[in-house]
Amino acid sequence: MLSVASRGFSLTTRIFGSTAAVVAAVLGVTLFFTSRQAGRTADATVNRALAQASSQIASQLDARRRELQGQSETFAKDPDFRALVQSNARPGDLLDQVIEAQERIDADWAQATDAGGVLLAKSDDAGAQPMDLSESALIAGALGGVASHGYGREPAPRGLFQATAVPVTVPTGDRERVVGTLMVVRGIDEGFAQSVKNASSDSIDIAFFALDSTGPRLVANTIGAGDDVRRAIAGIDWPAAPDSAGAPPPMRTTVRILGEQYVALGVPLRAASGSLVGGMLVLKDRDREFAAFRQLTRVIIAWGTVGLALAGLLAFGIARQITRPVRSLVAATRRAADGDYTADIAVTAEGEIGALADAFRAMLADLRSKQALVDFLGHGSNDARTVMLASGASSTMARQAMEGGVAPGMTFANRYEVKELLGAGGMGLVFRALDTELGEVIALKTLKKEMLDRDPNALERFKSEIRLARRISHRNVVRTHDLGEHSGSYFITMEYVEGRSLKELIRERGRLPVPVTLTVGKQLCRALEVAHTAGVIHRDIKPQNMVVQSDGVLKVMDFGIARLATGHGGMTHAGMIVGTPEYMSPEQLMGDELDGRADIYAVGCVLYECLVGNTPITADTPITIIAKVMEETPPAPHTVYADIPVVLSELVMACLAKKAADRPATALAVHDRLEALG
Repeated sequence: MLSVASRGFSLTTRIFGSTAAVVAAVLGVTLFFTSRQAGRTADATVNRALAQASSQIASQLDARRRELQGQSETFAKDPDFRALVQSNARPGDLLDQVIEAQERIDADWAQATDAGGVLLAKSDDAGAQPMDLSESALIAGALGGVASHGYGREPAPRGLFQATAVPVTVPTGDRERVVGTLMVVRGIDEGFAQSVKNASSDSIDIAFFALDSTGPRLVANTIGAGDDVRRAIAGIDWPAAPDSAGAPPPMRTTVRILGEQYVALGVPLRAASGSLVGGMLVLKDRDREFAAFRQLTRVIIAWGTVGLALAGLLAFGIARQITRPVRSLVAATRRAADGDYTADIAVTAEGEIGALADAFRAMLADLRSKQALVDFLGHGSNDARTVMLASGASSTMARQAMEGGVAPGMTFANRYEVKELLGAGGMGLVFRALDTELGEVIALKTLKKEMLDRDPNALERFKSEIRLARRISHRNVVRTHDLGEHSGSYFITMEYVEGRSLKELIRERGRLPVPVTLTVGKQLCRALEVAHTAGVIHRDIKPQNMVVQSDGVLKVMDFGIARLATGHGGMTHAGMIVGTPEYMSPEQLMGDELDGRADIYAVGCVLYECLVGNTPITADTPITIIAKVMEETPPAPHTVYADIPVVLSELVMACLAKKAADRPATALAVHDRLEALG
């Protein structure tokens, strides 16, 4: 007899192995993603710290510049100093003043020039000879009457400095005349670098360097390890000229300093002329930021190992709880197979094992009593019915259909209770009716019989209406439901819209406010964009074909004269004009092939009428209207009413362009321009 564990691995082993595999997989995935996230977080922290430190340092350098400039301008206004500069006094007399400027401003040295930029005196060189400094961008700026600032470099052992030059002026009438310049210099040294580091809110290091023909020369460094820092400087591609487009892109590099990986952010320092004279490195220890995550990884591995051991113990305990009753059930099954139904199922476990034990007890009881098994309940049957819609015509309605009319109060086509006449269009009548089959209020449109007699293609156009309209599904388009025929009268059913036509609104209220016009235009364009995408041109866009609901939703109606944008399958004869002349584009009036830009022209007419209160072209007869559309350009809306934005007026006139190529290409383009206006 085979034992439970005689085939393959035991249940205990499988449970433990599965649990251990899951724990190990979760631990590995956790470590992998934690490591990736740790790296990203460390990089983000470093980048944020570098950017913040760079901003703080830039602020300190700018504050230092403003201090130099302010103190220099104050000293340059001293009457004695101005008089000496103006009179080109003896170098000895002016030297005392320049030395005094150096001391009062706390500068490293100072110098003065005359109005031509010739050196008069220099505080750190009593025997300085006159020389022309007017070619210096710093001096030239001051001679031009404005304070100038820049960085400079000096030969070793000196390094970088900040310099400010201000004009020395004397009053001449109601103006100030530049008679010379005062230039002061303050160096960038280890003390300044250390003060910048101490003021930073993050643990960063600073290095300043000068660039000359021999390469980068460190002048201040808060981290030491000069060779490593020079490698970081060499690893950055320093732009020789400032970026004309604005701030230069971040210049970053990584370098190992004292065994640690640092991220360095380079900031160029330029002379007043824009030439590169040196730079600054802001350094952040990436390994230090990553240390916490390494510690977290060690903790995860340690606790993961502990969890794996606990999972093994838990799996062993769970397996024993499962396998012990299973063995008892296996033994009872074998006894039952031998014809012994007296086995006692002593399993008291809960859950699925308990349910299995209960089921096995019930099975043995059934076998012992040799009772028939309980029949399963039979499946009930469900009735399904299909309701067919009624069709055909009653004798009562046949007479009215032959007369070519549908009257309120009658039931049309045995289905539609006609409530009221809503309006009459070029192709037929529109009624409000109740669809008794669905219990919904709908709009019912019939085709005038005289149109069928006059135009044999009218019926085909009418059939095209439903086929084309069904291709358009949008909240701003009146939905078309069905096409039908009753006693020789064709009709369509469509969504009934509660509201007022835009034409009626304009007729009663006059010109509409700009915000209302924008809302109308945007909804109209959304409807046309959907239609044009489906290959449908409306060709009769006008306020009469638009209904505004009480909730502010605009519905575009009557795609009855639309045709495919490709022009194939159109039901109009060549040269036949279908539409309303006031809203028709020149190419439509000429009977040319049309695309969506014909509707764009009509959009311009609608917007114009909303803004001004009347159509762009007005006349007493259709022929006159057609002639004016072809030849005249209406006045721009903003020239009629000054409160109309010029940009909106220009968009309307663009839509009304005589040539289709000069109009916006799509309804979406018009919508987006309206959207930009509000």
